[in-house]
Amino acid sequence: MTTVITKTIAKVCLMVDMLYSIDLFLVGANRPGGGFIGGVLCACGIGLIYVAYGYDEIKKIWNPDWHAWFGYGLLFASITALSPMLAGHNYFRSAFDIRPLEIMGMEIGELELVSSMYFDLGVYFVVIGGLLFIVTQLGTDKGKETEGGQ
Repeated sequence: MTTVITKTIAKVCLMVDMLYSIDLFLVGANRPGGGFIGGVLCACGIGLIYVAYGYDEIKKIWNPDWHAWFGYGLLFASITALSPMLAGHNYFRSAFDIRPLEIMGMEIGELELVSSMYFDLGVYFVVIGGLLFIVTQLGTDKGKETEGGQ
């Protein structure tokens, strides 16, 4: 059982973790970061909620299939890596484009489109799914110990 303070701080930390996780994911093509470290930070935030509230209480509200997240992320990363071969390019070839970002005819900046970001998205989901699958499997009760210490 945890205190109200722990539960409240866990919610605040989750919000900060998620924002920073998304930031690390998005800047991964230009600066240190990317799908792996963004996914680790996201999994840590969700893991903190599991610790603060308990697995059984969270399972009543939200019970995603983490190994499916792992599988879909792996599929998405694999398709992204293989798709340049369909166009006659090398495996894992990356494409880059800069598009002006306009709102109501006024240019407000540039949008960088990098194909490696889609691979990073797959890695992001693989890491989240893998780590949280492990955490939830370790946190579930696999059966009561027999009485008498055996």
